[in-house]
Amino acid sequence: MRWIFVCLTLCLFTPASFANEDANEPNVKKSKNDICHDKSSRSYKRTKNYTPYETIKECLASGGRLPKK
Repeated sequence: MRWIFVCLTLCLFTPASFANEDANEPNVKKSKNDICHDKSSRSYKRTKNYTPYETIKECLASGGRLPKK
């Protein structure tokens, strides 16, 4: 019976925590190497030390550059 409670708790509360995590992430991250990563960038999730920006345009205007393809 206890494992049912655990399963229900995980199913009900885990997706909400992931949604909140994404909601707290900025639209654009400028890495310490001045590379601007938006959410479509392959390196966006891996970028941990960053300056947040609302748009790529703002990030580029601050001296950042787009990632190489």
